[in-house]
Amino acid sequence: MKPTLAIIGGGNMGSAILSGIHKNFNVCVCEKDKSRADFLKRKFHVKTAELKNSLQQVKTILLAVKPQDFEEILKEIRPQFKNQLIISIAAGITTPYIEKRLGRKIRVVRVMPNFPAQIGQGMAGICKGKFATHVDLALTRRIFNSIGTSVIIDEKWMDAVTAISGSGPAYVFLFVECFEKAARSLGFKKDMAKQLVRQTLKGSLALLESQNVDAAELRARVTSKGGTTQAATDVFMKHHIEKIFEEALKAAVRRAKELAK
Repeated sequence: MKPTLAIIGGGNMGSAILSGIHKNFNVCVCEKDKSRADFLKRKFHVKTAELKNSLQQVKTILLAVKPQDFEEILKEIRPQFKNQLIISIAAGITTPYIEKRLGRKIRVVRVMPNFPAQIGQGMAGICKGKFATHVDLALTRRIFNSIGTSVIIDEKWMDAVTAISGSGPAYVFLFVECFEKAARSLGFKKDMAKQLVRQTLKGSLALLESQNVDAAELRARVTSKGGTTQAATDVFMKHHIEKIFEEALKAAVRRAKELAK
């Protein structure tokens, strides 16, 4: 028998999760935007319902709403909550926060997925609350491994995971954006710059994954002393690219902690 699941929130991440699990779970989606709800119903052949009518028959509730909407959603859930497993993907929202708001010894699992889940290439960090079981963790991992891969961590690391893999795709997109603009500054048209940059990135990542070596070693192999590659990487180092990454991740961690307050 298929597990039953309610997904509250049908935005980017909610729909990405739905795309990976709708064939193996009995899913009901709660989405305020009626046109969006109708779209998800047609695309994935799942049930849709208002929140107040959706929780009675499910064993798991997946909260795919923004952190700023969380307090309101928990207030709506509380009157009809029947000790289901709660899975939350909201950045900065801790398991004790949810446990306290719902007022019971509830089972909570917190997850930080990321945007590539939309194409089944996601990375998710998973941690359990005080009362969640190993069975709850296994179910959660089954859900998120269907849209990529996952790791089990202690909750103290969740803000760091948010900064690295949760927000990380945006850093990659920013890098690509800058790389392509720089290529165009050399005179290439947009389509050619796009092809040159993106295939270089895809090939480089594929090579890195195929080799049992650190990225630093592969970089050294590509970089001839006094050559063109060193001329370029010297500029990155002059502008302290490593420090920029450190400061960016620390800023993301700080913001995740602020969202939890």
